[in-house]
Amino acid sequence: MPPTAQEKSNLLHPLVPESVQHNTRTLSQIRSLTSLVLGVAAGILGLESQWGFLFYFVSNIFISGLIHYLLAHGQPGEYFAGSGVSEDGRRDGKIARVGAWRDIWLGSGLFEGLSGFVLGWAGVGGVVR
Repeated sequence: MPPTAQEKSNLLHPLVPESVQHNTRTLSQIRSLTSLVLGVAAGILGLESQWGFLFYFVSNIFISGLIHYLLAHGQPGEYFAGSGVSEDGRRDGKIARVGAWRDIWLGSGLFEGLSGFVLGWAGVGGVVR
């Protein structure tokens, strides 16, 4: 039986599970820290209600874009496993991993650092007022 596209991908460009776990853990730590900093910024700016949450979501999208283009160099498939490989298995001579962008843009979800954001927002907002 011929090897599947996923098996070919692992033979040609293997992703070491420990490296993928490290990258995911690092991404989670970046999200948690930036959420706390964004919460402190929202508290200092005195944002309230929907404006504070809008600030969080817009800033979170901006941070995800910075991570995607600066840290992953626009090639998230080289750092994250994703959900598989594309049908042809190649794109510009490299393996095209499908769904790897989701690990950067969505992470564990858009609400991963929301508790840290609210903590920083309420704490600093209460002190500043």
